Amino acid sequence: MTKDGLDVSVSENAVTIKGKSRHEEKEEKGDYYRCEISQGAFTRTVSLPESVDADAARASFKDGILELTLPKVAPARRRAIQID
Repeated sequence: MTKDGLDVSVSENAVTIKGKSRHEEKEEKGDYYRCEISQGAFTRTVSLPESVDADAARASFKDGILELTLPKVAPARRRAIQID
């Protein structure tokens, strides 16, 4: 899998990872010719236990490992409001 073959999307409570791979191998020896093409695609959606800030989400891909950083949304704090 390469970085270009991945697509990651984040919503408030789920992450979807889509990927496509294609590999082509050719071999020629005299009158012998062999060509193999393998390709595949996948989609995975993972529900998150907490709401996340989709605008602050980050992803990195290094040595075949995809790392997602999804910060939680800060809970709303209770505050007093003065009545005019």
